[in-house]
Amino acid sequence: MVFVNNLKLFVSLAAFGSLVGCSRCQECDSASSSETICETEFDNSNQYDDAIADAEANGASCTSAGGF
Repeated sequence: MVFVNNLKLFVSLAAFGSLVGCSRCQECDSASSSETICETEFDNSNQYDDAIADAEANGASCTSAGGF
């Protein structure tokens, strides 16, 4: 019984860690606005990278930010 409880705890923590640990975000600041763009908002990493490139092409300065 203790093994099963410990296993459930381990699986829960591993799932939570994978969700939190893998998120990438960028804080994009321009003269008129500030926006946080996170990879979890997109279907794949290419769309995320394109959104960052688009923001920078429009004059924003993007830097890494923490995210969930």
